[in-house]
Amino acid sequence: MKTLLRSTLLLIALAGTAPALAETLPPPRIAVVDLDDLSRKSLVTHDLEKKVNAAKETFRQTSKYRFEGLQDELRQLRIDAANMSEEERTQRQNSLEERITQAAEEQKQGLDAIDARGQAAMDSLQVKLQTIVKRVAEGMTLDIVMDKKAYDELVAGKLAAPGANDITGLVATFLNAEVPTVELPAQGAKP
Repeated sequence: MKTLLRSTLLLIALAGTAPALAETLPPPRIAVVDLDDLSRKSLVTHDLEKKVNAAKETFRQTSKYRFEGLQDELRQLRIDAANMSEEERTQRQNSLEERITQAAEEQKQGLDAIDARGQAAMDSLQVKLQTIVKRVAEGMTLDIVMDKKAYDELVAGKLAAPGANDITGLVATFLNAEVPTVELPAQGAKP
């Protein structure tokens, strides 16, 4: 599963209204959050990943019996093929291949649906994560908090000065304290 917290773009501008003359403004206080690192440190990410993997394993076990039945039919077709006409064998083989393809597609859709449920659960945390980041930023009197990769690109393009504070650990501490777990939405539940 890709980094679940990647869907959050952290760009919070907390500066008030700016004076008319740009020269009178002090340089902005910038901090960054490394979303990949936050995802690794986050209890809720690990909890949700375990729940998604468990749901997938359960789904695979349920699907396993269907595939085993289709494999049994394939073995039986090979046995019966000696006593069948070419047309009848081809018809049964085509039918079996269609059902195998359909079962494989349904399994893929089922696993994708579980991933989507996991992403919906993570998306439901975005407001809480943004609230935590905003609270940390206000407490540290920061003007801007942004994704570390985006900041690094700005520095590389010489659009920002290097040396922003990395508040990933602090945000992870608050996130772990306030949201250690999240429920995987039920199948068919609206996000």
